[in-house]
Amino acid sequence: MPRRPPIPSSMKAEVLFRNDHICCICRIKGKDVQIHHIDDNHNNNHIENLAVLCLDCHSQVTGRRGLGQSYTPGEVRRYKRAWERKVQEARGVHQPNIRYQKELISQIDIIVCEILASEKNVSRANELLDVLYELNLWRGNRKLTGKIVEGLGHLALMTGLGAPRLAPLVAEKLWQLCWHFVGPDDVPMNKQDAGLVLDCVDCLRTLAEFNSMVGHGRKATTTVAEQLENFFEVGLWYSRKRIVNAVLRAYKEALKECYEDSGNIEFRFGRQTLRRSLKRSKQTLLEQQPNWRYQERRMDEMLQDSQ
Repeated sequence: MPRRPPIPSSMKAEVLFRNDHICCICRIKGKDVQIHHIDDNHNNNHIENLAVLCLDCHSQVTGRRGLGQSYTPGEVRRYKRAWERKVQEARGVHQPNIRYQKELISQIDIIVCEILASEKNVSRANELLDVLYELNLWRGNRKLTGKIVEGLGHLALMTGLGAPRLAPLVAEKLWQLCWHFVGPDDVPMNKQDAGLVLDCVDCLRTLAEFNSMVGHGRKATTTVAEQLENFFEVGLWYSRKRIVNAVLRAYKEALKECYEDSGNIEFRFGRQTLRRSLKRSKQTLLEQQPNWRYQERRMDEMLQDSQ
């Protein structure tokens, strides 16, 4: 049996810090914990795929339960997001004064320009994207978050057109701005919150569309598809048809751009990846919102048209 690749120590420290070294399911302090790969892919050491679980809960996730139900990957993701949000709130983020907020907003355009200039230095670009995320996490308010989304929208367009190495990083950050919406029982979603999600989906649609048309980045396509599925699930959790319909529009536009004007497939990998993702989203729809027939028909039509 091949040896499992280790989780990078920096990533391990980050996920343990975000969870306060506590299991995200039972939330009992003082228990020994492990880091679990939610999708069971031990090569996927992305922070969103790593959950902190105690030994007892880990066995209920990975072990066979007989007639009992094990925790599904979707359940683990929701536990993870809900707990990490509670840890963040418990740490009491201090909001800066208005003058300082204006200074922060004025810096965002500079950061965006630096990211675009770092196309050949992906590590540096990722660090700068993390700065945007941390600004939203620790200092976020309506104006600041709106400016960050605007900056990511510009990056979505430019990286989709011709920076396939940066495009997946931008797609991930768009999702991270909304990952804390884990369901109405834990985190409510008001009109402003829904607007944020829709803005992020629109930026992701732009990236997906131009990557399919021009960029042809394989990693970008894979990451975009993953984030579309995440946003789709949020729309289902909150019964927000506008969010679900926005995601479906992103799928449709991205699939359309995989074809040449003559009707031949130009970006075959993109078409295949997006179709697989759309099928997974359809299955999620049937499981969580089986009465949403209009959305189901739209998905069937897209799958039929992209054969």
